[in-house]
Amino acid sequence: MTTKKENYQNVDIDARELKRIRDIEERQALLFKTEALLPQTSVDKELEKFQLRNGKVSSLREVKDLIRDMAREYKPMFPNEKPFFSLMYKLNGWDDLNPNDFIKPPCCALYIKQYIYGRFDREILPSLLAKENPLISGYVKKYKLFQFLNDQGLLLLEGYIEDAIKVMRESKDWYDFELKYTSLYNLSVQLKLMPKR
Repeated sequence: MTTKKENYQNVDIDARELKRIRDIEERQALLFKTEALLPQTSVDKELEKFQLRNGKVSSLREVKDLIRDMAREYKPMFPNEKPFFSLMYKLNGWDDLNPNDFIKPPCCALYIKQYIYGRFDREILPSLLAKENPLISGYVKKYKLFQFLNDQGLLLLEGYIEDAIKVMRESKDWYDFELKYTSLYNLSVQLKLMPKR
């Protein structure tokens, strides 16, 4: 027969063992079930809104909706009737080059990406560049980037081109254009410290 003292010892041992087991379970729950403590949301990431560089609010779905799967038929967005390239050449001092030539200096493509496509949401240009677009020769691609934009995207692009032309007309050189244009449209483009002399 057990004495009262032995019964209390057994109860103490059982209580200590039970507390130890509960502590272990609690630590395991904290370590391995952490996501259960987070609030569960059923947000569709494509519908989540975010602010664009130009201050407008957009969503991933709206960005994806501006881009087509297949390239559309070519119709120039920078035709010779628009003074875009003639102003660019003038501001850069490229007097010996013809702005109406089809083949332009490679930096023209860079400027268009920075100052025209840079006005779109930051996801648009990488999405356009990721499209299947083989090189024809040198650095000339089969499709122009705007051929992958839908009608709404083309309207925005046309507006951005007109905005650039307007600022180019008010600028005395390319550096002046870069300063005015990036300031006016809040573009995050690395500018030169000093203008070219």
